Amino acid sequence: MKLIFTLLIGLFTLTLNAQADEEETVIFSRIGELSDEQLNNSGASKLTFVTDKKEAEKMAELDIKNGIPFLLLMGGIAPTIIATDPIFEKEYGIYFFEFGCTGSENEIIIAYNRIIFEHLNSTKGKKWIKDVRDDVIGFKDWKRNNKRKD
Repeated sequence: MKLIFTLLIGLFTLTLNAQADEEETVIFSRIGELSDEQLNNSGASKLTFVTDKKEAEKMAELDIKNGIPFLLLMGGIAPTIIATDPIFEKEYGIYFFEFGCTGSENEIIIAYNRIIFEHLNSTKGKKWIKDVRDDVIGFKDWKRNNKRKD
């Protein structure tokens, strides 16, 4: 009986290990593709120290030029990750950047994001507007104002 019990436990352990070898990889965001240097030198990470909207716009333009544009979000203690984020990021060539509890002033974030919105509009058309997260800072106002222009 002891032998059978030991064999069953061994078989159970082998079965669990075999299942564990087939782990799935879940990608939460493309931001992990960036090097520490790219992330630390990006406008998004430096925006906390900016107090002028024009400087925020210049940082957004520089991030676009460097191929690392971000859409900025404000969050809480834990980041909010939506399953479609990596798909959107890859399709439109941007990265989501969530400040968490602290970050730059709202107007500074809006100035940065507005440049990224215009960039997406000019390079990707209007399809991105339907696909983007609604909680991107300044998006709802930009969308409302952009409809008036059309």
